[in-house]
Amino acid sequence: MTLHVLFTEDGIPGWIGSDPRDGSEPVDGLTVEFLARHRRTAKGKWVARGPVADAGPSREAAALQREADHQAAVAVRDVAVRAALAAEADPLFFRWQRGEVTKADWLTAVVEVKARFPKPERA
Repeated sequence: MTLHVLFTEDGIPGWIGSDPRDGSEPVDGLTVEFLARHRRTAKGKWVARGPVADAGPSREAAALQREADHQAAVAVRDVAVRAALAAEADPLFFRWQRGEVTKADWLTAVVEVKARFPKPERA
């Protein structure tokens, strides 16, 4: 069976079909499976193609992952800040309202908690 193949610049079959197409070349006696696993050298010799290297995530996928990681870090930080404020600063707030401590004592506690849990920076 004759297949028609359109080769890339590096000899990899880029298109394989049973009917000719502009720029395709007829290839006799080879299967689609063989063509998918081999490439043709400049001298016309067929050699096995190596495994396809993983290119990794696209720029868009990497950006989405960085944003998701950032949002997760922000959420973790928010939970930690709320817990620390509830345990340390909120009691001082209520004591300040009753006149037992100064407003500065309460605000100092808030600043100390927020200093322990800085906002995560974007990667």
